[in-house]
Parts: sequence; C-alpha cells; structure tokens
Amino acid sequence: MLTWGARAYLQYGVYLLLFLVAWRRGDAPERILAGIMLGMVVVDRIYHLGRGSDLLVYYGVDVVHLAIDMSSLLGIGYVALHANRVYPLWIGGAQIIAFSSHFYRLGIVDVHTTAYQVMAIIPSYVQLLAMALGLVFHARRRKTRGSYPSWRKSFAPSSESGARSLHAA
Repeated sequence: MLTWGARAYLQYGVYLLLFLVAWRRGDAPERILAGIMLGMVVVDRIYHLGRGSDLLVYYGVDVVHLAIDMSSLLGIGYVALHANRVYPLWIGGAQIIAFSSHFYRLGIVDVHTTAYQVMAIIPSYVQLLAMALGLVFHARRRKTRGSYPSWRKSFAPSSESGARSLHAA
C-alpha cells in the first residue's frame, strides 16, 4: 500500500507524463489543459516548499490553494467552453468541485477536515482520468478521421440564416 507521500509523488509523475504526451500527441486544447494541470502541481509544490507548515490560512481555508483553484478554473473553463472536445467539460466540472470546496469550508466552520480534503483532493483524480482518456480518444479520432478542428466554431448565425430571419420580419 502506498503511503500518503508516495501517492502524491506518483500523482505528480502522472501529471508530468500526461503533459509530455499532450505536448507530443495533442493539439492546443490538450496542451493547454495539461499545462494548467501540471502548473497547479508546480505552484502547489513551490508554495509548500517555501512555507513549510506555516500555510496562509483564513478561517480554515488555505488562501493560496483557493487562488490556485480559482485561476485553474478560469483557464480550464475557457478551454472547456471553446474546445471541440467533451472531456474538458469533465475536467472543468471536477475543478468546480475543488474550487467550491473552499467556500464550503468558509460557510460551515464545523465541517470535518476530512470532508473538506476529500472535496479538494478527489477531483484531481477525476481530472487525471479525464485527461488520460481524452488524450487516448483524441489520438484515436485523429488516426481514424484525420485532422479535425481543435476549437468550436462561433455561434453567430451564418449569412444564409441571418438573411432568412431579416426577410421573415
């Protein structure tokens, strides 16, 4: 059985591996998402190495983790809403849970520490799984169908549908 520390380093290795695979085999959405996810780990490690056990806590909420989760949510959310893929939505949904865990902790002071940690940590496993599966499905789709657009097209009406709506009025 893995100890808590060994589990963390194994997870960091998976983040790095996914980043390298995304950089080599993925397109822009894969590279951006893998970069954000690896960046979260790197910033977190720098924070803990620099502060040690003297963390920046406000009413039980680690402020730096809140900032990491918020900035990651913004980046992941942008990709999830604009990428021509489904799996970024799963990564974004897991990030929403991780981000909201901080407010759960603020709102309910008597929340058990384990419940807070589960809400903050478990989503990272969902993200790792979604990213790994997303890379596999992207590679398979690219192999069978060839190149396809990385980003969704605008939702603006085409000139033909716009002309029809003007004539109907």
